[in-house]
Amino acid sequence: MYVNGFIIQKAVNNGYRGVDGSGFSLNSGENWYLNNNDDYRSQFEPFYEEHIGRDHWILPSHTWVAACTDLEYVRKYILVSEELGIKYRILVVLTDIPAPSMELDSNMKLEFLGYDYAYENGDNYSAVYNEIPYVFPDIRLNNNGLIQTREEMDAYLKQREKFIDSHPKYTLEYGDFTVFKVFEAIL
Repeated sequence: MYVNGFIIQKAVNNGYRGVDGSGFSLNSGENWYLNNNDDYRSQFEPFYEEHIGRDHWILPSHTWVAACTDLEYVRKYILVSEELGIKYRILVVLTDIPAPSMELDSNMKLEFLGYDYAYENGDNYSAVYNEIPYVFPDIRLNNNGLIQTREEMDAYLKQREKFIDSHPKYTLEYGDFTVFKVFEAIL
């Protein structure tokens, strides 16, 4: 797997610690939340559009993950978040998608959270978060609301594929999903 980079997410305490970050409800965090803040949009959104989100609507599938490889951008996000009193999380994500990629400082403190199955774009809609509790309740999730091992993830993906094949089209979310190995970084 490639280290794709960092995702900054508004922290919420809902038992799920993966990459889903649409922020559409109070129960889910929001990824890159300062980009939607009128007072900070001009400071953060241009860099995000050019270097992180890129234009995921025109890029071929499975060629780019919306993750940040620029630690200075992440530090600016942290500084403003702390000034505003916003609780945040810093995720480090790995996927089989080769871009972007970076090397992590070997001294960086990382906590392994688990595996997620989510969109590769900026809000990272997660099938694990949005489907497993309702459609696949027999799939065991760890204390972070994620799948613990790659083998368990592969078993879930087979079960999901069987479900898709035996149900009407679009019963489950359809999109550019990829497997994420998720860590939380302590900077």
